[in-house]
Amino acid sequence: MALDPIKIPQNVYVEDRIIGPVTLRQIFLTLAGGGVSYVIYALVKQAGKLSLITGILSWVPLLIMVAFAFLRIGGISLFRFLLLMAEKSEKPAARYWQPRKGLSMKPKEYVPRNVKEKSSFSHTQEEYDEIHKLSSVLDIGPVAGKTTPRQQTPVEEEEEEEEFITVGNVTEQSTPTKNNA
Repeated sequence: MALDPIKIPQNVYVEDRIIGPVTLRQIFLTLAGGGVSYVIYALVKQAGKLSLITGILSWVPLLIMVAFAFLRIGGISLFRFLLLMAEKSEKPAARYWQPRKGLSMKPKEYVPRNVKEKSSFSHTQEEYDEIHKLSSVLDIGPVAGKTTPRQQTPVEEEEEEEEFITVGNVTEQSTPTKNNA
């Protein structure tokens, strides 16, 4: 089953155009500036102090927000340009590299705790002899008529009963199992 092709969005940082070349952010900035300007204009008019100069000054917030919304300098918005200018004014104009002393660190010496070393010779001689006998049996392989040291243990000298398992119409002999404890 083939997977349906999926469109992967690209250029996700480009703002969506709402009306022609105007983006949603530009519309909101203009509306916010216009709202603030209208409130100032209405307050000045209600106070009875409206003149040509106060009328023009009341609409200054709209002009500032339009500049922030639409003015681009060097391909970046006016707001970002002003932020970069503020950052530049706080940082030095020219930067020179010079080595600094920095932090001096003295590593502490690692002193191991007294840990008992495990001896590689922790097995007893009896265990080594048992392993040697088993490995020699495995190396030689089964020999007809010869018993191995493992077969002479008293636990295994008991008679083994044969077990039969009936599967369908076929009777099979199962191999006896013993638990060596």
